[in-house]
Amino acid sequence: MKSIRFASGALITSTAVVEALIDYVSRMSTTDNSVPVEIPVLEPNGTIVVHTVLVSSTMHFDVVDVDGDSGSADEADFPEPKMPPLAAMVAVTPPATADDDARNFDKAVADIDHLLDQI
Repeated sequence: MKSIRFASGALITSTAVVEALIDYVSRMSTTDNSVPVEIPVLEPNGTIVVHTVLVSSTMHFDVVDVDGDSGSADEADFPEPKMPPLAAMVAVTPPATADDDARNFDKAVADIDHLLDQI
């Protein structure tokens, strides 16, 4: 069992859930999006409740092993969360000047080729 410590508090969940969350957040580094992810959490009274955590590439958290008894909760009681596909988050919109930039680049390459032909 692991404890995930955020600036606003801590959640206790399974090692598999924490590893999945760390892997997902680290692969989000190329996106500017935040997405809600539901993770199973061990509550102080011993029940397992699903919490929604907003994750992003700028998310900062600390993970530590949980010492002591986690009640009747077992690692297998914590299903791995379903993460939204990263490819669906990446939306690249070309700038408004993209067509002009491409024409200017092509002209510059043509000018260089013309100068090289003269050498």
